[in-house]
Amino acid sequence: MRHNALPEALQKRIASDRQAAAAAQSPKPGKVTKKARMQPSTSSRVRDRAVPAAVTRIEDEDEDDADDAALDRLARSGSSLQVTMDEYHVPRVIVPEPIYDPLAADLRAKAWPCISSRMLVESASIPYLPFFDGLEDHPVVTLEYPAPDAKEEFVLLVPKMADEYDPISDLLHAVRAMVSNYVPDNQKARFGSLESLETASNAGAPLDKAQRPAARVDMSRSSSTSTLHEGSASPAPPEDSILRSFTKARNRRNGPLFVQTVDRFNAQIRALKKDGTLTSHLRQVGENHGVPEDLWRTIQEQVYARVAAPHVDSLKHYEAFSDSVYGEMLPPFLNEVERIAHLGTSSVFVDLGSGIGNCLLQASLQTGCEAYGCEYMPAPSSIASKQLVEASHRWRMWHLKAGPRVEAWDDDFTESTRVRDVLRRADAILVNNYAFRPQTNDVLSLLFLDLKEGAKIFSLRPFVAPDFRLTERTLSSPQAILLDRSMVRSFTQEREAQSEVGTAE
Repeated sequence: MRHNALPEALQKRIASDRQAAAAAQSPKPGKVTKKARMQPSTSSRVRDRAVPAAVTRIEDEDEDDADDAALDRLARSGSSLQVTMDEYHVPRVIVPEPIYDPLAADLRAKAWPCISSRMLVESASIPYLPFFDGLEDHPVVTLEYPAPDAKEEFVLLVPKMADEYDPISDLLHAVRAMVSNYVPDNQKARFGSLESLETASNAGAPLDKAQRPAARVDMSRSSSTSTLHEGSASPAPPEDSILRSFTKARNRRNGPLFVQTVDRFNAQIRALKKDGTLTSHLRQVGENHGVPEDLWRTIQEQVYARVAAPHVDSLKHYEAFSDSVYGEMLPPFLNEVERIAHLGTSSVFVDLGSGIGNCLLQASLQTGCEAYGCEYMPAPSSIASKQLVEASHRWRMWHLKAGPRVEAWDDDFTESTRVRDVLRRADAILVNNYAFRPQTNDVLSLLFLDLKEGAKIFSLRPFVAPDFRLTERTLSSPQAILLDRSMVRSFTQEREAQSEVGTAE
């Protein structure tokens, strides 16, 4: 589920690269000039698309210092995707308008969610085993979500394999996101301190069946569908907060306590939903800040776990060293793209080679923009369509409103009329051209000639080669036309100025 985590070996290599870079720059402290931007190390490329090798921008020539600093930050972020970066946020209306429809409750009950945690576990091809003591073999609880009538069923089991989806951890992450972002500070005492809630995965650590008693009785006092074993632990004492009780139950593998704590949490959330507190607070959060990062990340990971993760093996079937190489960019990278492009509710974002659609979902929910993607490969394109459906359900469950339109097209973007039409309106274009053939890049260069003034292109390789020279022979080439129409900046073109790091402009 934690698809944005870097392997430990790669983290160590990145840390070593950063230390070496810092040591090289330490004798000449000062401002980094425009000419001193360095190309990210090849060691920082993750899953083929994680790091920008170049940023090509079509824009006005009077660039301000803030965008220059953002470009520098983006270049440096390539050295470590784990580096802490400021969250990009767009204050806006994030609460959907109420629907006054007598059938709305029935429709919501049938639609939420598209793929529940319970469905995901029960359809998995890997074994899921008991984690808690004192529960039946297939314990199920229902978790309340912020939107009216929104609920989800979770099976309190863990996978036998350590790197698989853990429904218990998923439930706890949802609990944390709700308390952190939907509950006003003066009401948080109902739940306790967020620091007391542990959410790490327990996948690969099932309960030893020899420890479980044989006798069982129904848990009639709980609203969940789980059952208790006879003689199991008593409910939480009154002095334990809800969040602390979650952690205590999980650490002690106390199933009855965990189930009762879910009931306590649901009761508080229902009360805050009924009196309008959750919606009122969320509206203020949106107007003052936008969708918080930990919230859109939680939702993004829920969607990925239910749609993409079970089919990740199908994404590995592609032709190497061709235009059909697959990979996904990670959230910190797109966060910086959004910042540089100043994406907002009136913006149009286009991802050419959009893969499974992660960037589209992030941009739409994080900034409220229109988001369009085009993917030629069948496997990721199919997953993208399913992710968009699941995301639309989950946004409603979390009582959130994303951008007005988000679409993923199964098409060849060099021939698609839909792509040509939307590019004319685009404010930011993201293109994974790292492994593209020169012919494909030439076609893209011609497509970009129709972009409006101020549009920005973010590419993994520069469309104008570092050694390109304008001559009579190259005058009519796509690179010459693009160079003539735009101001091109790329990290690769400025490597010859690395010796000037630290000098003043």
